[in-house]
Amino acid sequence: MWRSYSLTCPPTHDEGHFTITVKAMPEGLLSTHLVRGLEPGTIVRLAPPQGEFVLPDPPPPKLLFVTGGSGITPVMAMLRTMDRRGTVPDVVLAHSAPDRDSMLFRAELHDLQRRHPGLDLHVQLTRRDGQLSLSHDLERVCPDWRQRQAWVCGPNAMLDDAEKLWTDGRLSDSLHLERFGAALIGGEAEGGTVYFAASGRTIEVDGATTLLQAGEQAGIPMPFGCRMGICHTCVVPLAAGRVRDLRSGTEYGGHHQKIQTCITAAAGDCVLDL
Repeated sequence: MWRSYSLTCPPTHDEGHFTITVKAMPEGLLSTHLVRGLEPGTIVRLAPPQGEFVLPDPPPPKLLFVTGGSGITPVMAMLRTMDRRGTVPDVVLAHSAPDRDSMLFRAELHDLQRRHPGLDLHVQLTRRDGQLSLSHDLERVCPDWRQRQAWVCGPNAMLDDAEKLWTDGRLSDSLHLERFGAALIGGEAEGGTVYFAASGRTIEVDGATTLLQAGEQAGIPMPFGCRMGICHTCVVPLAAGRVRDLRSGTEYGGHHQKIQTCITAAAGDCVLDL
């Protein structure tokens, strides 16, 4: 099984070592194993780091981070990197968590705020303070947010609100997002017969079933990682037919087009090179 996690350490933190932060979820088979069952010395396989949710070098003089829950993890690496370099600029961090005890990195964040006058930390404990609403709270938390480059990571609802707010303000170029879950808002596809050429198997699927799920139902050893369209571990060639991206509704077709099986569904009969 493959999963994607954010690096939470600064570059060259400790030669030969790096850190990730994993929260054991009750329904999470692998996250629970990593936290409670993985013994020191166990060999795990790693893929190269991917993604575009990173700071430029040097970072801009004014930054805004908006995070929710475990969405703080990639931002923590950025804060630790700037702290390690001793160059924390004008930074506003608005972070929401259910309560004080479940807030990741709580002590370290308050320590960073104490040591760096340029870091303004706003903590929203949702069970006490209610949800952090970007449309209503951002002006109060960060009045000059329009002049800042923003990195937002957290639940899909938070990211959807951020996309709308920045788009309405014609500031999309200033917004950087990292999703921990696929926002499947592109509707269903038509469905059809999926043929796995290398395995010689076929399966009939509806338009809401992803090609990854279709392959697993057909007994095909499908490659996958995050299962949400982020890590690209599930990419395979589409030999024939058409598929639909369930996030955007965009359809793809053509010989040996590379597709992400975890967020695409059959838009008619199609053939995968698996």
